[in-house]
Amino acid sequence: MKPVPSDSATSLLDDAALPLVALAELARREAHRPRPVYLAHKWFARRFGTAMRALLVGSQTTTEKEFWTTFEKGGPLTGAIVADLFIGGGTSLYEASRLGANVVGADIDPVACVVTEFELTAHTYPNPWDAFDDVNSALHEQQSLYSTVGPDGDDRIGLHYFWVQQVTCERCDHTFDAHPHHRIALDGDDQIVFCRACGDIYRVGGDVTTVDCACGYRTAIAEGTVQRGIATCPACQHSEALIEHARRTGERPAFRLFAIESIAAGSSSTRAVPIRDRVIHRPSDFDFKNLATAQANLRDERDLLPTRAIPHLGRSDNRLTSYGYTSYTQLFNDRQLLHANRLLSAIGSLPEEYQLPYALAFSNHLTSNCNLTRYTERWRQVTPLFSLRAFAHSTRPVELNPWLRGTGRGTFPNALRKVANAISYAKAPREYSKTGFVDSPLPAEDRTVLIYNDDSRALAQIPDSSVDIVLTDPPYLDNIDYSELADFFVPWLAAAGAITDPGGPSTASLATKGRGADHAPLFEAGLRDCFREAARILKPGGRLIFTFQHKAPGAWSALGGALRGTGLRYVTVFPLRGDSDMSLHRHQGSSVWDAVFVLAKDDAAPVRHDAIRSPSVLDTVHAEASRWAKTLQLADPDTANLRRALAVAAFLDDDEPTDDEVITLEHAVAVVS
Repeated sequence: MKPVPSDSATSLLDDAALPLVALAELARREAHRPRPVYLAHKWFARRFGTAMRALLVGSQTTTEKEFWTTFEKGGPLTGAIVADLFIGGGTSLYEASRLGANVVGADIDPVACVVTEFELTAHTYPNPWDAFDDVNSALHEQQSLYSTVGPDGDDRIGLHYFWVQQVTCERCDHTFDAHPHHRIALDGDDQIVFCRACGDIYRVGGDVTTVDCACGYRTAIAEGTVQRGIATCPACQHSEALIEHARRTGERPAFRLFAIESIAAGSSSTRAVPIRDRVIHRPSDFDFKNLATAQANLRDERDLLPTRAIPHLGRSDNRLTSYGYTSYTQLFNDRQLLHANRLLSAIGSLPEEYQLPYALAFSNHLTSNCNLTRYTERWRQVTPLFSLRAFAHSTRPVELNPWLRGTGRGTFPNALRKVANAISYAKAPREYSKTGFVDSPLPAEDRTVLIYNDDSRALAQIPDSSVDIVLTDPPYLDNIDYSELADFFVPWLAAAGAITDPGGPSTASLATKGRGADHAPLFEAGLRDCFREAARILKPGGRLIFTFQHKAPGAWSALGGALRGTGLRYVTVFPLRGDSDMSLHRHQGSSVWDAVFVLAKDDAAPVRHDAIRSPSVLDTVHAEASRWAKTLQLADPDTANLRRALAVAAFLDDDEPTDDEVITLEHAVAVVS
């Protein structure tokens, strides 16, 4: 690694002179076509690989020509050590390793650690398909439980199994199906609907609003018994929130099978079956016999299933526990649990070099194979759990045949394909360029990888003054409770031997949701300790680089407070495209451009700022944010985000105020918001 350029040759990073417009275009392309290595397993908030790579390359280059050459071909960090104190999905460390660095990282979440360690070592694993035939053969009996009979009596293979929650009325004791409506799917200009009384299935035109069944019942297609989480009894019209129904009865939701989407037996095992070749029909006695067989087998085959309870204290999202779920296995039906137990057994029998790739594929595909999986009517595929970052209850979950290889979003073979693609990419990575893609070979030198599942407030494993760059993406106060969401995967990865289950999310986690201002002081204190660790492990002249965004002034006040007294000297702040317009979490007021903070290791005594800024500084903040907004065509939320960052930066330099009147950081970020 060459040294960070001196003041006479300021790096593009320190000078906030990265080619941000071109990088935003790369980010847009990456959103449409992510790097395969980042798709091996779900994580909840990833920065773009192009963004992390650009920050690292920018720290080592002084001209745009040098930047792009290095960005595409790599190599500027050979021999350097790059650390990340909040590794999350592993993007910063993976890009640093590809650029030649030795990497060290920590995260309090075990899922983040195992996913990141896999990414960093993916190039060393064999092709997981080489072991697939053995696993596939071992699960042949399980796969037979997804055979079905079509409406014409023909042999078929189940693709999607549609279940509906059953609710018992508090007032009249009538049990009814909690359908939000009576449509199953769309098919071109038609819709597939069913009779409310007998369940018979019909294809009708897209503009049809009612269906007259042979049983004599007329069904209003759009009218169901559940709207916005409230169930209304069709017998007596009594209404009750579904979550209150669970609390009242003390029982978790119960479901019944009411329809199946199937494909012809003998359909291609590797190619997707077109929608025109799928049939939606009612289940038959044969299907219920398969379910009964699975239930009977499960009584004797559940020894590998995790039993650990879902933590219920201090949750930021209490829907799971309020609906009566006490363990993660309760989020699956019996056939799904039998599949999980048998697949865990097969994974345990694999040679060691295949076990982690298979464990990750197994864990990842569970989000598409549980009672929180939904169905997309238009696209005729499942919507996995965590498509929205929450444990969202569904009154009409869909069960996916987990063994189809070409058809079915989220099947185990398709999850394994993602892992295989990650390994293939890691062996021969390609890099985004301004004109397309270029080969970007791995560095020839050996690189070390050290990942610690530990609290970044105290990392004694990392020596003082040993790290060249700390590149990280700290939690954004209360935006996402990463550990609570990731805890879904923990017992399953532990059952597969990939991690050790700590028993639930750590209470020391800084990432929370829904606790707001009450959490801000703890967040500030914890983040300050992490930044102090960054200062401790950085070499003199090293850089701390991190991204941040939030719409609440309190989050920025906490960030500014966390940076005080760390011994880190402010260098610059600038915007960088960090999110996708396509995200389901985007809404009016969302920011897609992060604020990037760059700070340097400073041997001088720390300076603490409490109320030292003059109001005239805010004029500079507005002017600087407006300049960036004009240059990059930033939307209002992005400009506001940058103003908050610049206000924090104004409290991090060491100049004394020139005016008599002073304001606090808290007031400054509130005013510029």
